[in-house]
Amino acid sequence: MEKQLVLGSLFSGVGGFELGAEMSGITTLWNCEFEEHNRLILKKNYPDTKQYHDVRTMAFPEYVDIICGGFPCQDLSIANVSNKEIWKDGKVEGIKGERSGLWSEMWRICGEVRPKYILIENSPMLLIRGFEQVLCDLSEIGYVCEWECFYASQFGFNHKRERFFGIAYPGEVRRFNNNAVFRELHEVLPKQTPRQNPLSMPIKRFNSRSDFESVRMDDGFSKELDKRRIEMMGNAVIPDIAHYLFECIKIHYNNTKNYKIWQH
Repeated sequence: MEKQLVLGSLFSGVGGFELGAEMSGITTLWNCEFEEHNRLILKKNYPDTKQYHDVRTMAFPEYVDIICGGFPCQDLSIANVSNKEIWKDGKVEGIKGERSGLWSEMWRICGEVRPKYILIENSPMLLIRGFEQVLCDLSEIGYVCEWECFYASQFGFNHKRERFFGIAYPGEVRRFNNNAVFRELHEVLPKQTPRQNPLSMPIKRFNSRSDFESVRMDDGFSKELDKRRIEMMGNAVIPDIAHYLFECIKIHYNNTKNYKIWQH
């Protein structure tokens, strides 16, 4: 019988990664989310999933094959560059900031669990504001990392929404198999079609204080969205992209699963 991979989710939000995993037949064993409102949504949609509330106090959770997480981007994102709280001595704090620095907790938990794969999501500004720290930390616990930046428009959505995604796995696997974990989209999701038609509307920036009456951006979630839900969707991983990433992981694992390094 083929092994079914299981997932642990950090910085879970309202469950974009969880929904993508479900689309790939991957069960989420546990999640961790700080915001109480988001936890209620996760509990409603995934009642059998164990729930943690703070990565800073979470320690040695149950083993999972994949750990995913989009650690906070506020100290990294170009959208916050005018916010003086993210500057120190004339420089953006980046991954050493109070919020984005929570990467260190994700790294700690990954070192405790030692999953087969680590899936990271963040702002593309991570590449110039701390990615070297991520790579060094992963190397310290024996992982190598591949990464790509994707736009929502590549998956048929009518907005840009660029995000960084990294997939890490044990370096020993790379030594035996040099095949890339990321694959061409059409190879992984050949039936993927655009979900919405281009809309004739002025382009402007929306945030939690905007008037959302005319906003109809489809991220794969239900359409009846209030202001708070739109804000939460803006922080969430698009489930279709998560689905693609999990399918890439499944293909990579199936091509390497006979290696002794995977015996757990």
